[in-house]
Amino acid sequence: MTSKLSTSPPAPTSATRPMAVRSKCIGFTFFAVIAYAAWSFGAWQNVLQRTNIRPRLRPVMLLVGDSLTEKGTKPKTNGWVTLLQSDYRRSVNVVPRGLSGYNTKWYLKYGVPVIQGEISSGAYIPALITIWLGANDAALPNGSALAQHVPLELYKENLVTLVHSFRAMAPDTGILLITPPCVDDKVQKRKARKYKGVKKDKVAHSNEMAGIYARACVETANKLGLPVLDLHTYFNNMTEWNRKNVLEDGLHLNLRGNNFMYQQLRQKIDAEFPAISHKLDRWQIPSYETWIEVDPWLPDNVNSTNTES
Repeated sequence: MTSKLSTSPPAPTSATRPMAVRSKCIGFTFFAVIAYAAWSFGAWQNVLQRTNIRPRLRPVMLLVGDSLTEKGTKPKTNGWVTLLQSDYRRSVNVVPRGLSGYNTKWYLKYGVPVIQGEISSGAYIPALITIWLGANDAALPNGSALAQHVPLELYKENLVTLVHSFRAMAPDTGILLITPPCVDDKVQKRKARKYKGVKKDKVAHSNEMAGIYARACVETANKLGLPVLDLHTYFNNMTEWNRKNVLEDGLHLNLRGNNFMYQQLRQKIDAEFPAISHKLDRWQIPSYETWIEVDPWLPDNVNSTNTES
């Protein structure tokens, strides 16, 4: 006599039970997050409608350059980028892309593709781009930094290509060219005497060569119909004592030089890009004082008194 085999389904194992519970928990968590986000958005929209305030996107400033831009982010010297970020921390996103040691050739080959990827991915769309390159291009062709030198005509061509490249990425963006600043020749010569080996006594940069590249930058900007900030002329119009006291090493800006640079940049933006300048002083999200006025917390007894009246 044979016994009948049971055909009922097997009980869930200890391995399958946690999986089912975990799936339910994940589903519930996802639903809760979506529900909270929807509620938050609705509440925020109600506040905006009640106070007649409209949200707006922050404009983005993209700062393209070499070490003069990269070092501009240093708090120790009150870098001009740091000053920009500090003064407009509630209104503008500042995106510094300063690459120390880079010239226009290297920036085009290795910097621009990265920035193009950022912009095309939607990471940001710049409202204003500053292009501050040329200090390394102007390295003396027979000096200790000759590897960074870019011939003058090629420098001008590279500036044009940079502008066209950024125009293709962001057609509506404003573009500002900035010339190389001054160079302290005495400091450069002192540094050259300290070099060892084949670099000894070979000066890397000169104020005269920086001036040649600065004029080329101005000419290129005029040719393209773009505004230009001529820092070389600005600093060289100072007395020699004042001029040598804006650089920390004969080439890069110190605390005083960064402050001058920042003030000149702000004046140029005000004059050449008034729409962007206007946005600099407009906070993206209102001050808490706005909410004290229109959306304060009130004790229950005040609420009930207001309701009864």
